[in-house]
Amino acid sequence: MHYALHELFASRQGEGRHTGRPCVFVRFSGCNLACPWCDTDFSPRLSLDLADLAGRIADFCLPNVILTGGEPLLQPGLLPLAQALKARGHWLALETNATLEPPPALRDALDYIAASPKPNAPLALRRASELRLVVTEATTRAWCESVRNALPAEECYLSPCESGGQFQWRKTLELLGELNAANPAPPWRLSLQTHKLAGIP
Repeated sequence: MHYALHELFASRQGEGRHTGRPCVFVRFSGCNLACPWCDTDFSPRLSLDLADLAGRIADFCLPNVILTGGEPLLQPGLLPLAQALKARGHWLALETNATLEPPPALRDALDYIAASPKPNAPLALRRASELRLVVTEATTRAWCESVRNALPAEECYLSPCESGGQFQWRKTLELLGELNAANPAPPWRLSLQTHKLAGIP
């Protein structure tokens, strides 16, 4: 079995609870959504078997690994990879668009799940460590509240959408105020793509 990847690199987590944490990012190719603002290239560039991929991750000498994409849950063989990484002592996180629910064995192998549901997309994930919603012009308070009600998470974040160099700053701040005034438990927080602001790949 081979894994289709777009890239494999070390950087710092730029968003959410673990902002600043040094991690190995395993970016799988392919996604089941086509968000118009998405700035990520999902084309396949690498094809590695389990031993090669685990070995390359180990070469970075970092304990933290993030499985991202695209949508990593589309990738066949994610469970044996996760189990191999956990056997090596890695802290393992998954970044997902929440359209799929990981099998129980895979969920058990994960230390952290960051979910970023999108409007008009199916919501299959049942719970997450972190909920991170991208705020566009069309984002509403009702939609944010409905997602949080359907997908329980320990922490909730809003991220301003960036498109063509323009950010939805005002909309994001207004929504944060409205959401926290209505139901502040757990509170909604601001999450920025700080790696981009700092010029970190």
